[in-house]
Amino acid sequence: MELIGTIIAPFLPPLLDGVARKVKAMIQNRVGPPILQTWYDIITLLSMDSILPTSSLTFRLAPYVALASALCMALMLPYGSDAIINFGGDLIAFIYVFTLFSAALVFGALSVDNSYSHAGANRELTLSLVFKPLFAITIGTFALKTGSLSITEIARSISPSPSIIGAYLLLLYVTYVESGFIPYDIAEAETEILEGPLTEYSGRLLGLFKWALQIKRFAMIWLFASFVALPVAEGAIAFALQLLVFLLTYLLMVTYESLNARHRLDQATKQGVKGIIIGVIIMIIACLGW
Repeated sequence: MELIGTIIAPFLPPLLDGVARKVKAMIQNRVGPPILQTWYDIITLLSMDSILPTSSLTFRLAPYVALASALCMALMLPYGSDAIINFGGDLIAFIYVFTLFSAALVFGALSVDNSYSHAGANRELTLSLVFKPLFAITIGTFALKTGSLSITEIARSISPSPSIIGAYLLLLYVTYVESGFIPYDIAEAETEILEGPLTEYSGRLLGLFKWALQIKRFAMIWLFASFVALPVAEGAIAFALQLLVFLLTYLLMVTYESLNARHRLDQATKQGVKGIIIGVIIMIIACLGW
């Protein structure tokens, strides 16, 4: 299963985005692009030289850091019963690379003199300051209830309780937000700020960022699917259930995205703060043993 994970983690996400674009087109009564269109776009970008608007090393390294962070996120997750990268405390490392991804996006955008890039970076930073703590609180509730800091062990050991049910709902919410679906694609916002943090990126560097964003989305949804599937199954059955939950969750999120308009930044942050308050209450309930 680990070999399958090393294949699907980098190569499946762009294909899934092609499926998502097709589903959204069907909902909106359009034909839509081919399913492989996202892969065509990424391959085309990777084959092109980048136009560099600055000599900053940060600008050039940011896409590579983002891609490495996204891949680490995906490889730390279990495929079946075991993760590819599995060690005690890997949950802390997952949160670290998860945050590093956003940091790469922000610093890459701020390293160039462009108001659209800076606006996108500020939005990404604001959302991160709200939703990264919410993710940490949510995932911390699972760790508290299972007594482990290993993602695989947590997924295997989850047992139903009021606090766990609440944590599942919050995890689903923060997964949707961090996957960059509408109405939470506020940092990118093509129609407002020309793709925000990615405005000045082109060619190979833009392709790397696009690929990294797809892998990050895959990792977030796969984490949720793992927490649903692994408590009830093992081995190949667990992997099949993970894949089923992942696909259903992905399609539901795509459908929900198609029916919504983008939030304003203040609307998203207010919802995030409410989520943090609810998360703290759920964690207190978990500490009380419920």
